[in-house]
Amino acid sequence: MPINYALFENNLTPAPGDFAAQVQPTGSADTEAVVVRMTERGSTTTRADIAAVLEDMFGAVESLLLDGRRVTLGGLVDLFVRIGGTFSGPGDSFDPARHRLDVAANPGARIREAVRAGAQVTKAEATKPAPNLIEYKDLGSNETNDGVTPGNIGTISGNRLKFNAPAADEGVFFVHATGNAGPVKVSAVQTNKPGQLVFLVPALSAGGYFIEVRARLQGGQGLRTGRLDSVLTV
Repeated sequence: MPINYALFENNLTPAPGDFAAQVQPTGSADTEAVVVRMTERGSTTTRADIAAVLEDMFGAVESLLLDGRRVTLGGLVDLFVRIGGTFSGPGDSFDPARHRLDVAANPGARIREAVRAGAQVTKAEATKPAPNLIEYKDLGSNETNDGVTPGNIGTISGNRLKFNAPAADEGVFFVHATGNAGPVKVSAVQTNKPGQLVFLVPALSAGGYFIEVRARLQGGQGLRTGRLDSVLTV
């Protein structure tokens, strides 16, 4: 399967005509997918045994990192512990309130060489980023992606949700599923963050509604609209 990529305007260079490629993932793969692919590639070890060995490996890697070791997995990835935060001077010490432990990773030489030598690429249509609505929770009905209660608190979770509140065409909108009425904009918003919007549900007549977030992302001129897949019912 080829590596899909799309071209987007490169805002890091001064030339207005410069574009940069962004890989468009075809999906994600978890441990089970790795196990399946190993058997597809002809491994004679059972899936259960492969899964057990991988789980043992994960535990061993965790233990080595906790020992302060840098772990190199066969040219696949290098893992190491790092400390974040600012220290006031050479006499300062680690303070959990000001500093944090984390794990960093670098791709290994083997996997980089394999991708560079073996991957095939295909150009795909560039999809402009837009608000991504994942879930709506309704406090009044205690339902998720189903009911909506006027006069109660609603919460949208997702990505790229933050909007410019003073802009009349940006914000949260309820759109009647039949299209027989115009959109109803939310006027009272408590939380306006990229990952979450909390607001007061406006007055809505009975029926089904789509919920949309409209925003200009990263100060861009084009208005982007994201819509939750589910129909919400009053």
